[in-house]
Amino acid sequence: MPPPIAPAAAGHRLTLEDAPDQRDLALLEDRVNDAAIAAAALGEPAEFGIFVRDRGRLVAGISAHVWGGCCELQAMWVDPALRGRGLARELIAGAEAAARERGCTLVVLQAYDLLTRGLYERLGYEVLAVVDDCPAGSAARLFRKTL
Repeated sequence: MPPPIAPAAAGHRLTLEDAPDQRDLALLEDRVNDAAIAAAALGEPAEFGIFVRDRGRLVAGISAHVWGGCCELQAMWVDPALRGRGLARELIAGAEAAARERGCTLVVLQAYDLLTRGLYERLGYEVLAVVDDCPAGSAARLFRKTL
């Protein structure tokens, strides 16, 4: 067990863990999601994924969740051998169609320039915020698109 890094409220200790248990990280995400769902009273979020498989092997995909009329794109990946063929465009269009079918009027996402520079702008997404040097030498961007 790592040593405590500082005292915390109510006699508890803050402990830095360089390799945290994935179950603990998932629990944190679940608790934040539960609190947001309860506070908004908009019903339960629903996830979906769109996948491309070659003989059963995943070669591309996109994941998202919808909640309260908003779709958040969470992860998109295309096998390097298939990049540059418009597959990312197809995945995003498919996710937007799935979001519309689920009653969404807005799509949001965060992406790193070093992976997707200019892609979302070309597809009609508006840049809401840019965090320069995140990661160092690049930038993170927050996007939205009204459907």
